[in-house]
Amino acid sequence: MPVKRTSLALVIALALSPLAAPAAQSLWPPRATAQAAMVADYRTLACSKAPPAPYTGSLRLESKYDQRDASKSTLRARPDADSERVGKQVKQFVGGLIYAGKRFVRAKKPQDANMALACQDQWLERWASAGALLSPDASGTGMAARKWALAAMAGALLLTQSASDGKVRLTTTQTAWITQLAELVIREYDPRRTSHTVYFNNHDYWAAWAVAASGMLVGRDDFIQWADGNLRRGLAQAVRSQDGSYAYLPLEVARGKLAANYSQYALVPLVLLAESARANGLPWRDEDQRTLDLLANFAARSILEPQALPELEGRAQADVAPYKLAWLIPFLQRNPGHRLARELYDSEDGEVDNYSQLGGPLKPLYLQQP
Repeated sequence: MPVKRTSLALVIALALSPLAAPAAQSLWPPRATAQAAMVADYRTLACSKAPPAPYTGSLRLESKYDQRDASKSTLRARPDADSERVGKQVKQFVGGLIYAGKRFVRAKKPQDANMALACQDQWLERWASAGALLSPDASGTGMAARKWALAAMAGALLLTQSASDGKVRLTTTQTAWITQLAELVIREYDPRRTSHTVYFNNHDYWAAWAVAASGMLVGRDDFIQWADGNLRRGLAQAVRSQDGSYAYLPLEVARGKLAANYSQYALVPLVLLAESARANGLPWRDEDQRTLDLLANFAARSILEPQALPELEGRAQADVAPYKLAWLIPFLQRNPGHRLARELYDSEDGEVDNYSQLGGPLKPLYLQQP
């Protein structure tokens, strides 16, 4: 009967639609915390601090690095004033979301916990309602700024959702905005996978993490799968040393005095994407883990003994800020016996947390501390 055929067609269409795909799983699941027990109707509260004005203008920003330097390791003599102004406005907004999340996790009283949630929610709603950061008019630096902001925002919200035992949920407006941002990042970075004129490097790893974190937040499995493609290409770029004891990413090592910095910087999203693959049932082979282990060996040695690495060619390395070693937290949780990662962690007395680009501290998410 026609009715039956129509019904069957509808069932098939629904089964094949993105909405029917498995919901993306957060690698930081809900936790029953003291603060979660305090959550009430926080949306009835008014945040005591207004958010910065939503930025909806062009993202045609300038890089902070002098583009005449092939290694891109020299800062511009005169930073672009407009780019700095926009960057400050976006950082103030993202920083507010992260600060609210930290306030919630540290809250001792219900009123403090719920006010923190109210501020995070209202700041997010304000920028989401305005369609901030969605301008298609973006330079390469502007696209990078968009994806970095999305990574930090999505991370901060995932951390809050986890600490609230899943009681904090996005509004329809917020979900739509995060989705739009992630889709825009995909459109901007997808062509780089096949381009022969653009380097595929840490920018692409961070774009993947921004999209993956967004997918976990809004339940888009296709976002997770797209991000996984960048992870696989990143692992394929690893070059193993002659003795097979470590592997490095050539485009990060090419950053001259910043080679150690960028080796850590690239490893942060790669480690989290590996955890995302596991959490979402994507293939993860022993060989994949071996490659990640070898990249960790190089990253650790680039700080602990850079003079022993021929790839650094004896170039003195700039100091690496401890928070850029945040990859050690999930990595050592998974690989507690990794000698060099452990040595690097201990060299900083374990103070390697609180990377704002990840949305806040990661240690509370892991039961066993490194």
